[in-house]
Amino acid sequence: MITTPPASEHRSVRVATMVVAVSIAALLLTIVPAGAQDLPATGSSEAACLEDVQTGAPFADVVEGTTHAAAISCLWAYGVASGSFDDGQQVFRPADTVTREQMTSFLVRTLDQLPARLAPLPDPQAEPDFIDAADISGAHVESVLRLTDLGIVQGFDDDSFRPAEAVTRAQMATFLARAIEGVVGEELDRATGFEDVAGVHRPGVEKLATIGVVQGTAPGVYSPAAPIERQQMATLLARTLSFFVDQGLLQPLAFQPGDPGVLLGLTDVDVAARDGFDRVTFTLEGDDGEAGWRMRYVDEARQDGSGNPVEVDGDAVLEVRLEGLALPFDLPDDVEERLWDQGRVSLDGDAIVEIVDAGVFEGQQQLFIGTRGLLDFEVARLDDPQRVYVDVQHPS
Repeated sequence: MITTPPASEHRSVRVATMVVAVSIAALLLTIVPAGAQDLPATGSSEAACLEDVQTGAPFADVVEGTTHAAAISCLWAYGVASGSFDDGQQVFRPADTVTREQMTSFLVRTLDQLPARLAPLPDPQAEPDFIDAADISGAHVESVLRLTDLGIVQGFDDDSFRPAEAVTRAQMATFLARAIEGVVGEELDRATGFEDVAGVHRPGVEKLATIGVVQGTAPGVYSPAAPIERQQMATLLARTLSFFVDQGLLQPLAFQPGDPGVLLGLTDVDVAARDGFDRVTFTLEGDDGEAGWRMRYVDEARQDGSGNPVEVDGDAVLEVRLEGLALPFDLPDDVEERLWDQGRVSLDGDAIVEIVDAGVFEGQQQLFIGTRGLLDFEVARLDDPQRVYVDVQHPS
């Protein structure tokens, strides 16, 4: 019988879910009315960036506790920011400016966190319709195309995109405001308050100020012509994710980083009813390293790699990504022989109705838990053997 360890032994993460709103008009009730003079004192990223995603990023050049560090860690946990490698170290380069092509990939990865019905990203056209399309890096060309299709990116009057040009704070506000309005389906209200903002980008700045995504560089000052840094971009996007969570459009992420290079196999999945919750326990075997996880409710179940839909029974789908999981041929023979292979388990629990295994892809084992609604859940780890368990609360 599995028992919950004392808090001093293992840290658990409890995730309260957000109910998805059904009316776009209702979503905007919390936005300050047009013409409001007072800007938000702070723009919080806590709704999406729960405590467990505010630390743990592997970037050697990001100092924990500095202004943008929590936002950078949050975007890394969501998969929006991956950084690069320099002399064997993973780095983020927080003070580097963001180019226009890099901006498109940041934005696309942020929109990809949303349910597809809220942020439909169409298949891109055959090639970019810009006179300098050949200058767009291969890593960013699809993002440029997708945002162009959505009307978020429009280029310049001479039909150029200028991919290597730095994005200014004013331009970034326009891009981000268009993206958010595309999600909510209505124009955001505007707040005045920046003395140095005028011209074509003023509406975007004022819209983002109204919902707390931008705050300025000093009282009444936005510095619109200044290039935006990667660390500043991280904070804006973390606040954007939190805006989506606050409006019930996105479910927050439960995250725990694992040990680098760990190779484990899933040898058992057990489900048990408890007083007030159903517990799923994943048993992991292989080496001594600890696995990580990313878990949250998703609008639809899709398999990593292929993108194919996965059928899951239930009123809601909790996606489970166990990190540090290896393909069978990378595991010791005795572990490979005992890998869990049921694939799909149908249940009739008060909270959980089905568990579906979608397989291992790029070091993550992806599973889906079908539940009886957007129910609160808690995640923690046990040792000897290593187990990750998920407690899904019974409906009240």
